[in-house]
Formats: sequence, structure tokens, C-alpha cells
Amino acid sequence: MTARARGAMLVVVTADHRLLLHLRDDIPGIAYPAHWAGFGGAVEEGETVEQTVRREMEEETGIVVEDAVLFAELADEEGDGRLVSFFYVVGTIAPDDVDLREGAGVAVHAIEDLDDLAIPPFVRRAIHSHLVPLLEGT
Repeated sequence: MTARARGAMLVVVTADHRLLLHLRDDIPGIAYPAHWAGFGGAVEEGETVEQTVRREMEEETGIVVEDAVLFAELADEEGDGRLVSFFYVVGTIAPDDVDLREGAGVAVHAIEDLDDLAIPPFVRRAIHSHLVPLLEGT
């Protein structure tokens, strides 16, 4: 039996509880082209999800993240079924810190504006169902 594919994603929360999101390239053949999401990717063989989120963040932005907190694990039910571990950091990264090396852009979005953005459904579920309740408690 083949193990389920895994992924990891970092959602960057600004100090005022908005989200710094990554606009995926608009390239045929990639998952969710031209959609907003966190920073991340596939877990490579021998890697933990924590190592993946650190590696992907550094590859995509040049930023080394050490203090990411796991907040959810959800399957990409509408896509390839991969199980994605979601992490977040609050107030430690600003848009000007990002040296974008992959993707079409970054921007800060208010949580209440997320429904107007193209976001993969499983990412939207993770943010609304798991991250927002955590942020409301802070």
C-alpha cells in the first residue's frame, strides 16, 4: 500500500491579524494556478512536515522560520487528496521581508476579504475553521 502524499503550508499572520499570502504562478499543470495560499509544498522523502515548511519558506521567500505552530491537518479533497499540515506565525514577517523566488506575488489580505479571493477550498477551510478561532482568542 502506498503512503498518502503529504504537504506542509505556512500561513503568515501580521501583527494586526491580516494574512500575508502567496499568489501561485498561473502555469498549466500545477495545483491551483493563480490562487492565493500560504507558502509551502510537498514533503520530501525523509522529511518531517516541520522541516518541509521551513525548507519551502526559505526556498520561496528567503526567510528562515523557526517558530511556526501547527494549527491543522486537512486533506485536499478537491485536488489530489494529499494531507497538508498547516502552520502559522504571527507578527514576525512583513511583506517587505519577502524576497519572492517562486510564485507570482505576495499581498496582505484581511480575513473578511478572503471569500472574494481565489483560494484552494482546503486552504479556505483550514483558515476559517481552525486559524480564525485561534486568532480570535488572542
